[in-house]
Amino acid sequence: MALALPVAVALASPDPSKAAPAVGGRLELQVTPDRQFAIYAPAGWQVHSEAPAPQQRRVVVREPAGQALAQVHLRPWASGERDAVAAAAGALQQQALPGLRLLAARAAADRRRSLIDYEFVAADRTTMRARQYVLADGGEVRVYAYQAPAARFAALQPTLVSVLTNVTPLDAQRFPVPAARGGTAPLRYELQPRRLPDGTASLRLPAAWQLAGEQGRVLGASRDGSTGFAFSTASYWGPSSLPHFDASRVPGATHLPYTTPLAGLQALMRQVGSRDLVVLERTAEPARAAQASAALRRRVEIERAWLEYTSAQGVRCKGYFETLAFTPLPSGQWGILYFAVWAPRAEFDRHAPGLAEIAASYRVDERWAADYVARGLENLRRQMARTSQMMADSARAAREALTAAFEERARSSDYIDYRRTQVIRGEQEWVSAAEGGALYRSDHWGLSREGQTVVEGQPYNVYNFDGRNPRTGEQMTPVDASREVYERVHGRR
Repeated sequence: MALALPVAVALASPDPSKAAPAVGGRLELQVTPDRQFAIYAPAGWQVHSEAPAPQQRRVVVREPAGQALAQVHLRPWASGERDAVAAAAGALQQQALPGLRLLAARAAADRRRSLIDYEFVAADRTTMRARQYVLADGGEVRVYAYQAPAARFAALQPTLVSVLTNVTPLDAQRFPVPAARGGTAPLRYELQPRRLPDGTASLRLPAAWQLAGEQGRVLGASRDGSTGFAFSTASYWGPSSLPHFDASRVPGATHLPYTTPLAGLQALMRQVGSRDLVVLERTAEPARAAQASAALRRRVEIERAWLEYTSAQGVRCKGYFETLAFTPLPSGQWGILYFAVWAPRAEFDRHAPGLAEIAASYRVDERWAADYVARGLENLRRQMARTSQMMADSARAAREALTAAFEERARSSDYIDYRRTQVIRGEQEWVSAAEGGALYRSDHWGLSREGQTVVEGQPYNVYNFDGRNPRTGEQMTPVDASREVYERVHGRR
């Protein structure tokens, strides 16, 4: 029995007169920036095209709310595929949809066409309904699919089918990308001072950008999330080596065995809705990692990478990411510290100077964070140099100005390492002015002076000791009170 597919005319020239009335409004012609597809879509809907892999093309049309979408994916036969039924099963399996429930499945007698209806549960726990058509012939697989919340599926179905039936893949030779006319010039950002609500960090952002964060962790992004800057952390729990302690039972935690810094970052990105992650370039930083490990007495790994991904809003983005991973404690807890800038893939080079200016403006009370961002900016500058020939003169001027800012090095790395080491080891040093600068140390066991135990017991351990000298009664100064105190005590320059 032959199967009639409403997308059988999808490769014909688009004809909006044949489209059903659209829930999203009148259908309007759009041509994707990469000149891969011509498509009719409702006004305000987002249209995005990409090449998921060599010899593949995909276009996604998404409603403003972001839940309903229609997409067309063109690709050659995959290994092991023999017909449209196998291709449909593979496409569905690759998506790994949570709560997947098959509603119907049909195929043509020659197995060159197939149809699947199914439901799944979205990240926000909305029940979604979807339909997927697969046409397999001539060495090519064409997947036409649309989805919407189950409660709105019937109302949106005419619009989604109309979109699919009016998609035309374009010939790159007949419709080449037009030559840029000043399009490589960097975008000018009008930056304004902004500060986190808790006052721990500040930076300069465009007025329309959103800002969130606390305790020095910051996320600044455009309203659609497609462009932004982040300096933050993420924590995970892996298997514990402590007896009688099951880390998997820790409530509210993200459970993930220790992995590479980049893999930890990718897990975080998937949690917030990013998908189709592609690693363009990846570099380990063993020298920096060794320095940090020696200072912290805890092994760390550092990686920097260029990534492409599709954001939760359906925008294909490109970003520079630098990630430091702390290896697990005996409890199984580990985490990452990351610095990132990103923008729409096609526009990243134009956004890069502005993003670098935003990152350079970042200030935090804990200077170690600013120093880490500065290191990331150095690597970003080197990567940006690769596209220098494509940038306009104004872009070169912006990079030169930014280079001058890079050369202003932070002088606080020793102090930063000292503070973090003290916290990790559970120690605190105090300097006594009344005793001519004698150095006291409180730790888990008590209080010592110049390496000699003064008094033992919980009242004098690192958690309870308040700095009052048991000999003189003076209030001693903590060595980590400021970088100046630390440098005077330990002779650092």
